[in-house]
Amino acid sequence: MSSSSQPSALAPRRALARVPAVLEFTVTADPVAVEQRFLDSPEVALLQAHTGHGEDPGYALERGPQGFYLTADPGAWRPGTRAICEVALTPREGGAHVVVRFRLHPLTRTAFAYIIALGLAMAGFQLAIAGPVVAATLLVPFLIVVGLLAADRSSLRRQQRALRMLVEATLTPIAVPHERARAAPFRRDTGD
Repeated sequence: MSSSSQPSALAPRRALARVPAVLEFTVTADPVAVEQRFLDSPEVALLQAHTGHGEDPGYALERGPQGFYLTADPGAWRPGTRAICEVALTPREGGAHVVVRFRLHPLTRTAFAYIIALGLAMAGFQLAIAGPVVAATLLVPFLIVVGLLAADRSSLRRQQRALRMLVEATLTPIAVPHERARAAPFRRDTGD
């Protein structure tokens, strides 16, 4: 059997494409106009105090010191992870430089830290008072809750993908085109 007829066991596997945590754009609009482009979308609403149980937008925009934050599913009241992206705007001549970072919502991180700290404190107390068997038994419910919250990765990925699509759809039309680099500019044998 020739090597060409064998299954390609040595063929390179497709690398899992990881979504970058940071996106950068140079746009032709000033920082105020960039923020207004997001607010012009019917899916994005400026974060305000709760005004009732109306129809919630898909994204909430909250102003920050160097730009703004976008939160996915702001009106959803359910446990689990929530995604947020931080948009930093720096004015440039004829536009702005935009840096977008994706991360967990601070409330989600705080909830994880609180549940883990409470579980460890309770296990330590029970270990000192009742012994290792009782401490391990009482730690199991906390491990289950943390495991359920951490297992909600599909929701987090869906929210991050939605935020990324919103950012790209809003900023790509006003992005400054980049010039393509010369082919191998540092090679000595190119004849230049």
